[in-house]
Amino acid sequence: MPRTLKLASAQSRTLNTTQETLEALSETTHRAAEEGVNLILFPEAYLGGYPRTCSFGSAVGGRDPSGREQFLQYFHNAVDLGDTPIGAGDDWVERRLPKGKGKDYRGDGTREYLEKVAKDTGVFVVTGLIERAGGSLYCAALYICPRLGVLGKRRKVMPVSAHSMKYGPGAF
Repeated sequence: MPRTLKLASAQSRTLNTTQETLEALSETTHRAAEEGVNLILFPEAYLGGYPRTCSFGSAVGGRDPSGREQFLQYFHNAVDLGDTPIGAGDDWVERRLPKGKGKDYRGDGTREYLEKVAKDTGVFVVTGLIERAGGSLYCAALYICPRLGVLGKRRKVMPVSAHSMKYGPGAF
């Protein structure tokens, strides 16, 4: 471990698809590695997107069909890391949860993609994301070590105001 760490904060925006955003994260992290960066931080909700100005058609006591469709698209753009809604803790971090039939990993492969980016660049990556687990969404941060892979994540404990309409509560 170097005695001095070089940190970077990526001023990045979410692109049209999660795959495009993952590729941009990879490019940014590779450029950071070329500059000698040890740790890079990406914005809140970078993967999956922050739903700025989205109402999801909601009003107290109702939701219109276009809002339901808007939320469904947002839900499908969220990242599936293969965790459980209550958070499986060390079992998830250490990959002890069962995989789906015929699959090499849990979730949608985003975790493995991010681990490869960190490993290939030697940069510790911290990224904000919208995580899909069960039927809920969580606003979370993921910590990826270039040597050990994912060390853990943090879900927001209690979404406030309009956030509680979209995200489930995390864990302490």
